[in-house]
Amino acid sequence: MFDQKGQIRILEAFLAVGVMFVALLIPIVWPSSPSLTQPKALANMGTQALIALDTNGTLGNLITQKNWTSIKQSLDVLLPIGVSFNLTIYDENLRPLNDQSIQNTNLLGSEVVSVRYVCASQNLNVTFYILQMQMAQIR
Repeated sequence: MFDQKGQIRILEAFLAVGVMFVALLIPIVWPSSPSLTQPKALANMGTQALIALDTNGTLGNLITQKNWTSIKQSLDVLLPIGVSFNLTIYDENLRPLNDQSIQNTNLLGSEVVSVRYVCASQNLNVTFYILQMQMAQIR
């Protein structure tokens, strides 16, 4: 009979070229999507920092005392060094309470993530506060 080793080698070469062509074509057709996990992780980090600060009503008491410096220092400790933040505190009628900025650096030029958190004072007259914190990863 006929020797078919040469035909199988040619078919194998065409298959190898086809596989390589598809492997090169996939990154062009489906470009990588931007990282969506980093903003989510940053938002989770901010929420966890506010929750930790609100343990035992500490955050509500600091807001009632208008102790903005202690809130900033606490967030500086709770958040990593490469994270910048800007915190605004509102009353239940959405009027800003902090007359002094609570931030560590300027967020301009960065991708900003916003986190909202609601806390209350633990006095006899309960007051609700709405905190809005913008955060960005410093690059």
